[in-house]
Formats: sequence, C-alpha cells, structure tokens
Amino acid sequence: MSSGDDAVANGEAAVAAVIRSTLDADGVLLATIDMPGRTMNVFSVELMDALDALMDRADSDAQVKSVVVTSAKPTFLAGADLAMVRGYTDQAKTDTHAQMFERCGRLGRQFVRLEASVKPWVAAVNGIALGGGLELALACRARLVTNDARTQIGVPEVRWGLLPGAGGTQRLPRLAGFEPAMDLLLSGRSIAPIDAVRLGIFARTVPAATLVDAAKELARTMQGEPYDVRAKFARLEQADVPPHDEATAQAVALRHGVDAEAFGLYPAYSAIVDSVLKGARLPLAEATAVEMNQFLRLMFSPVAGHMVRTLFLERLRAERELAAPAAMRIERIAVGAISEARRAWSEALAKLKLPQANDPTLPADTLALTDQQGRLHRVSLRVLEEGTVGGGEVPFPRAVLSPAGPYGRVLEVVGASDEDAAALAALAGKLWSLPWRTPGPASVLQGLRGLPLAQQAQIALRYATQSGAGDLAFIDVAACLSGVTPAWTGGPLTWLWAEHKHQLADFDAATLAAWTLLEPALARARA
Repeated sequence: MSSGDDAVANGEAAVAAVIRSTLDADGVLLATIDMPGRTMNVFSVELMDALDALMDRADSDAQVKSVVVTSAKPTFLAGADLAMVRGYTDQAKTDTHAQMFERCGRLGRQFVRLEASVKPWVAAVNGIALGGGLELALACRARLVTNDARTQIGVPEVRWGLLPGAGGTQRLPRLAGFEPAMDLLLSGRSIAPIDAVRLGIFARTVPAATLVDAAKELARTMQGEPYDVRAKFARLEQADVPPHDEATAQAVALRHGVDAEAFGLYPAYSAIVDSVLKGARLPLAEATAVEMNQFLRLMFSPVAGHMVRTLFLERLRAERELAAPAAMRIERIAVGAISEARRAWSEALAKLKLPQANDPTLPADTLALTDQQGRLHRVSLRVLEEGTVGGGEVPFPRAVLSPAGPYGRVLEVVGASDEDAAALAALAGKLWSLPWRTPGPASVLQGLRGLPLAQQAQIALRYATQSGAGDLAFIDVAACLSGVTPAWTGGPLTWLWAEHKHQLADFDAATLAAWTLLEPALARARA
C-alpha cells in the first residue's frame, strides 16, 4: 500500500472513530456520533471532517436512501468546542475578513448542504442539544426528540458573547416564529423537549427506548421525496419579522429584556437581532452568509474572546483545580441561627441533600461541618451583598456566598486552613458553587463590589501579588462569576491588560510596583 493509500485509510479510520454508521437493508443509514475521549459530543474540526465524509457517502452511495443522525452518548451534541472558538478570536487578530469567513463559516455551509440533500436526514435527539447541536438538528429535514424532561434544548451562545453561527438565527424564526425565537436567542435559556415541540422546533417527543426506531420509520416514509423548503418551515414567509433599522433592533432587544446599556456593552445582542432581521426571507444559503458576517463582528470584537476565555475555558479549569480533594466528604451539618441578612444561606442549605440539624449552641450565622473522618470544621457565614468583613470578628474562617447568576455562583473561602478550605470546597460542590480561596483578612469580592472598573483592576492587581492569591486567571473567573465585575470585561485583570496603556498614569507607587511584578505573567496568560 502506498503512503497516499495509508493516509486515506488513516483518515477514514479517524472519521469512523467520530461517527459510526450502519446501513439497513431498506436504505436507512444510521449515523451515530461518538467522539472518543469526551463525555459530550461537541463540534470540532474532527467532527466537521467526519460530517463531510458522511455527507459524501450519503450523496454518492445509491444504497443510501435516507440518514438518521443520533448520538451514542447520553447527550446529543453540546454545541461547539469553545476552545476552537477561542482560537477563532485569536486568529481574528491577524486574519482578513475573507479568511475568517471561510474558516468560521464551514459548519454553516455544511448544514446548508445537508438540508438540501435529495436524501432526507432525520435527527433523533436523545439528550442535550445546545448551540451547534441544535443547529444540526434544525438543518435536518425532520426532527424527533426524547421525552425526557431533563433534556435541554437551546442556543446559549449569547452567554459567552457569541451567536449561533451555523444557521440558528435563521432556522429558529422560520420554525418557531419571530418572538419565540428571539426569546431563545437573546436569553440563551434552555427549554424542555415538550416546549420545543409546542414551538414547532421538533415534530414530536418519543421515549428514549424507541427514539431511533421512530426516526428510522420517519426516514423511510420520506425516501424519494425531494426537499421542499416550504414543507419544512411553517413560517417561511416570515411576515412577523420587521424590516431592519437600528431603532427597531434596539426595540426588539428591549422587548426581550435587554436594556440600552447592555445592548451597547454586549455586541452579541445587536449581532443576533441584526442577523435575524437582515436574514429574514432570504434563501437559507444567503441568510447563513448574513449570519456569518454578524458572527465575524463578534470575532473581531474583544468582548467575545474575553467572555469565552474567562467564563468558559478558565472557569472549567478553575472548577477542576479548586474542587475538593476526592477523599473529602461532608457527612452532616450543624446550623446556628441564620439571620435575615444572610437568608441566601438558608435558601441554599434547604436544597442540600445532607443531614442537617439546628444547633442553638453555635453562634448566629455559623455552620459546623463534620467530614468523613469525624473532624469538625466551623465556618462563619457571609453574603456578598453585605459590607466588607475584616478578619477579627470571628475565630474561624468566613464563607462569602455570591448570588446565583447566569454563569453560576462563587463561595469565597476567606482565611481558612488547608483542612477547613478542603471541607468548604466540598460544601461548595454540593451548592453548585465555585470555591475560591483567599487568604484574608478581608473578602476580596466584597472589597471589589460596587467599585468602578479602574478601581477594581488596581485592587485586583495589588491583591494578585499577595502570598496565597492563587492563579491570576481565577481572580477574573471569581469576579465575573459572582457578578462583581461585568462579564463583557473578562474580569478586572483582563480589562486592565486591554486598557493598561490608558491606566498606568493613574497608578500610585504600590500599584505600579504590582504591575511591574505581574506584567510578564499577565502577558503570558493573554498571549
């Protein structure tokens, strides 16, 4: 076998490892996405390569008469690989618009091809379908979904300063209608399968055990039928979509909860509305190109890069590295009287599935955690909204709970020993919170809260030089995740790096010394 043959064979093997396919005697090709080494399927270059190969086979093989696409994992497809998207934001610093259009628009062009295939594609969505995963289903000629109410259906890209760039802003309004689509696109919220059916996004829900069989049966009934765009889209005419102008775009966003300030600070909102309004009533290939041009607006803006880096990539790393040791486990909790000012703790503890008992001997706003070895860990409860708390008022560490926001919440662990910090990290995991340990004597997040960005940045910079401050990126993660610093900035240190040429003149001696010390590390982190 020649080296060229080897390369082809290796490529085919790589594709087969990502999407397995089996052909039934009746011509239904079952394509099962199963990305190796991942708990969830995500759109990556490898998956796009495999999709191209799958479409080539479906188009060229006369024995293939229809295709059913599903997943071997508990989820269907959880959107794009955001590490790849982060790479796009880096490439936008040097590439031309034409180069970025070619690179970033690949998936959208694939879906246009898939949709118009003479051989019908049917999506059997067996679990979570978010972002690119939902867009794949939308491109199929017909769609079925599991009836499991825990399954999430949505386009969450706006939460990371992005828009669904593979046809989501175009197909959703044509299926669900303008206002319901704008609600999903601008909020980023997920809906249950039954609600997706009600909106016309899916044909019907099916029990998981029979989902693939039902999709195969549907695919068989469609074999030989040419693609009819009018049959697919109930709202193809899009009479409910107004003509585009700036005032209309802002009014649409405001109607869906995006005020003028957010509309100005987060370009994803205007890009989404512009994409829907400008793409309305165009053929899907042209509408997808309109959408991609709006997507590239975001790639050439720093906001999306900041949000993807801090609120996804670095947040995931923080969740891994700050998690409690595997051996640490909380067995039971004793609770002192919790004051009204710290009611958020009462509400959070009420959702915990751990043995709890009120203990009148404990000081107010105090917990006593017992771990798996019987060790006791006392902690004083605080909430982010109260004033800055120093270190001298209680003899044990503080746990400062932030409000639950769109990206999660933070449990800042202040002034704790290693053992107490590990126990509080285990508690944070049960509370679906990021445990962020700061040395004290005061809460860093409480100290940043409510200050202008320039002040936040200077405080964060000086704090970062302290012993025990930890990873620089995690300062940004905690500040944004807690809602202390606006998400569009990527955090106080990310904002400072972008703005430092305009800020250095206002630094005092201590802040300038901190900058001199940390500038190389900040440069490496943002290279």
